[in-house]
Amino acid sequence: MIVWILNRTMIFFKQILIATTLLLPCLIYSQDGKRLAPLQMSQDVDSLISYVEATHINPYYKYPKDKFYREVNSLKKKLTVSLDLIDFYLKIEPLLAKLQDGHTDLPIPKDIYNKQNPYELPYIFKLAIQEPYIVCQNAKANYPPEIPNNAEIISINGVSAKAIVNEIVNLNTGENPGFRAEYGSRNFSFYLETIYKTNGNYIIRYKVGKKTGITHIKGVRQKELLNRLNQFNQRSTNNTENNKRSYNLIIKDSIAIIDFKKFDWNGFKAFADSSFKLIKDKKIKNIIINLIDNGGGDSDVGDAFFQYIGNKPFRQYDKVIVKLSQLYKDRLLKNLGSKQPGEEVLKYLNKKNGTIDTFYLDNNSIQDNPLRFNGNIYLLIDSQTYSSAADFVQCFKFYKRGTIVGEESGGLIKSFGDIVTTHLPNSGLRLTISSTLYYNVGANDNDFTGVIPDVAAPKELALKKALEIIGGDK
Repeated sequence: MIVWILNRTMIFFKQILIATTLLLPCLIYSQDGKRLAPLQMSQDVDSLISYVEATHINPYYKYPKDKFYREVNSLKKKLTVSLDLIDFYLKIEPLLAKLQDGHTDLPIPKDIYNKQNPYELPYIFKLAIQEPYIVCQNAKANYPPEIPNNAEIISINGVSAKAIVNEIVNLNTGENPGFRAEYGSRNFSFYLETIYKTNGNYIIRYKVGKKTGITHIKGVRQKELLNRLNQFNQRSTNNTENNKRSYNLIIKDSIAIIDFKKFDWNGFKAFADSSFKLIKDKKIKNIIINLIDNGGGDSDVGDAFFQYIGNKPFRQYDKVIVKLSQLYKDRLLKNLGSKQPGEEVLKYLNKKNGTIDTFYLDNNSIQDNPLRFNGNIYLLIDSQTYSSAADFVQCFKFYKRGTIVGEESGGLIKSFGDIVTTHLPNSGLRLTISSTLYYNVGANDNDFTGVIPDVAAPKELALKKALEIIGGDK
C-alpha cells in the first residue's frame, strides 16, 4: 500500500477524490426489443463480477465471497431460457444488493421500460421494513382518491405488503434495509408491473384505523400521468421557485429553518449569504437545518456550509483509500477531456492496476466570515440522509456543533463511494462501482454505521421534536 499525505488544495487529487457523482454517458442498449440468450446472460453475470472485483476495494466487506459465489452459480443455473432486458435485470440486480453498497449498483433501465408507456398506480407510497409496511400517502396530480390518504396497505392483488416490501428491498442496493425500502418506493409502480405482472390492474386491501376496505383500481398510462402532473404543477400554487431549488429558508417564531434537499453548488453562495445575513439582522438564536431525504451531492458544499456555522478548523474526512483500476483510469482520462495529462496525472496513470493508495486529509482553515452563526443549531436527519449529506452530519456531530434529531442516517461514517461506470457487454445494463473507501472524521475501522442522532424521532416528527426542544430552551 502506498501512503500519501493529501493537501486538499492539490487540484488533481481533489478531482480524483471528490467527484462522487460523475457518470459516463449512458449507452443505448443493443438489446432494445430483443431477448437475451442464456449464454449471453451468463457472460454478463461473469463480466459483472470481474468488473466489481477489479474496481472495488472490498466488495465482500459484509457478504462473504464464498456465499456470494454460490449465489452466482445458483443464478446461472436458472438462466435456461431467453429473457428480455427487464426480466434479466430483475434476476441479476439482487446479486449486487447482497453486497450492501449503495453506490455499487445496476440502475433500473428506465429508458427501455418507459418506451412501453407502462401503467402507473397514481399514488405516493411510503415503504418500511416494519409495520405498517406500505402506507398510501395521497393521490398524484389531483386524481380522485380511491384509497384514503395515509391508509395502511394490507395487500395488493393478494400479495401481502410485507412480501412486496421484501421483494423491493432485494432489488435495491444500500447499506441498510430501511434505506432500500424507502428508496424503492420511488419506483413502486415499476416493481408492481415487472415483478407481479399486474398489467395495470390493482386489487388493494387497506386499513384506516380499525376499519378495512378493498378497492379495484385501474392504472393509468405513464404518458397520461406525466401530462396530468405537468398540468397540475402549472396550476399548483405550491410550485414556486423555492420548491424547485435545492434549499430554502423559512423564519417562523424567531426560528430559522433551512431546508436542504441536495448539496448543490447552483446558487448556494448567494443563498447562504442572503440567509445568514437575514438571520444576523433578525438576531435569530436558533436554527434548524433539515437534511431529511437529502441524498447528498457535492461534499465541497458541506465544507462551504460549515464555514457559516463552524468556529474552528475542521475536516469531513480523516482519510480516503483509493483503488486504481482500468475503469478508474478511463474515467480520469475522460474527465480531463482535451487537456493533456500533467506529470502527476501521468505518474498516477502509469501505476499498476490494483494499486491501493491512502490519502490523509488536512483540516480546512476557518475563513473570516462576518455572517458566521454562533447560536444553537438543530440538525434533522433520517434513513434517506445519504452520501455527502451524511458526511456533513458526522462532521457536525464530531465537532459538537449542535443537536441532531431524527433517525440514523442511511449514509455510513465509513463508506464506499466515488463511482466509476461501465456497461455489461451483452445486455448493455449500466453498472456503477465504488472505487474509494471514505473514513469520515472520527470514524474507526469497524464503523460501518450511520450517524446516530442525539434525539431519536421518526422523520415525520423530527421537526416537531426540534421545535419542542427549542421551546424548552427558551
